[in-house]
Amino acid sequence: MDKINSLVEKILLPFSAWVNNNKSLQAISKGFMSILPVTIISSLFYLIANFPISAWTNWLASNGLDRFVLIPYNVTMSLFAIYAAFSIGYAYAANDNEDGLSSGILSLINFLIVTPYIIDEAGELSYGFGWLGCKGLFVAMIVAVITAKVFVLFQKKGWVIKMPDGVPPFVGKSFASLIPGFLLALVFMFVAIIFAKTSFGSIHQLIYTYLQIPLTNIGGSLPGYLFMQVFIQFLWWFGIHGFNVCAGIFMPIYLSIDAARLAGETTNPIGMSLMTVVGQSTVAVCLVMLLFCKSRQLKEIGKVAMPAAVFNIGEPVVFGVPNVLNPYMFLPSVVIVPLVTNLFFYLGFVSGIVTPLSGAQVSMQVPVVLYGLVQGNWMVALWQLIAIPLAMVLYLPFYKMYDKKLLAEEQEREAANA
Repeated sequence: MDKINSLVEKILLPFSAWVNNNKSLQAISKGFMSILPVTIISSLFYLIANFPISAWTNWLASNGLDRFVLIPYNVTMSLFAIYAAFSIGYAYAANDNEDGLSSGILSLINFLIVTPYIIDEAGELSYGFGWLGCKGLFVAMIVAVITAKVFVLFQKKGWVIKMPDGVPPFVGKSFASLIPGFLLALVFMFVAIIFAKTSFGSIHQLIYTYLQIPLTNIGGSLPGYLFMQVFIQFLWWFGIHGFNVCAGIFMPIYLSIDAARLAGETTNPIGMSLMTVVGQSTVAVCLVMLLFCKSRQLKEIGKVAMPAAVFNIGEPVVFGVPNVLNPYMFLPSVVIVPLVTNLFFYLGFVSGIVTPLSGAQVSMQVPVVLYGLVQGNWMVALWQLIAIPLAMVLYLPFYKMYDKKLLAEEQEREAANA
């Protein structure tokens, strides 16, 4: 144990600190977190339009309502890169205590500058939805981070137009963004010109071809996905919030796969929707403690943690059992349960036994089983229900060993007190 702790102090903690202190990754993570409601709103309307009851979908189509129901979906998920450009630019500047609103607006402007548009026969300008959705996500991230970095630099150095005292603060902030805003727009305009003269046609096509597709292929592969799930739990075992540390890395990849699945462009079941559907482990742990453990400590933790566990909140278990640095819990919580349960769902989807997830985003706090029903997929709800006893069986021998140790300690204390 001492050797493991020493290894963590030398490698893992510095890595976690680097991620937590990396302004770019933090901005990407917080930016995506702030626009999760966009994905959920989008998914709800997608589910309404495609609810698996033919009478309902036929009624929508016969009344011409189907395309109207999809409007909220199209202006959310199909424009997701726009929201990401703004939110990441905002988050970066806000983290540095600078004007997040101005930074977000400039990031959005620069993203649209490098995004190609067309001129129709009437001379009207228009953007296609292609690069404004998840296909343009990586360009949105890059542009937003660069824009925000330059904006913050100009603010801290004082290279801005300063208005005299007495001018309202919101007016002063607007003028303070003019110099960095103009220079950044000029730079990104030249970027757009340069790439328009290449075989790619735009920076979007270059990034999509040589960065987004390869990263999606790696992160969207089964080995890559399983590694990420184990690594997240590995961080949790050391008391580090694994999801928050890794969110800036996996969320762009997983969300883009989900968006492609919604659009019918892929059948890959991996994505944020797969990650959130595997949420029954905490409930399984609480049931094991309540039904099979004899020590007062674990029984009381089971009672306290169960209400939170129903809503997929695992901190009471992680820090109450505790799982953190607990040698009894390393194998089940870090390796065995994450691998087996994720494979259980993955194989269910790819084999066709379970109707695949649409890619629609449902909040992580939606209770197990109800999650599948909200997805409009009763097979997913059934699979989640089956996964609960599966996880219980995997956890049981390890909790029994730990419970035996705690029970012996409690009996020793009682005997000493007597």
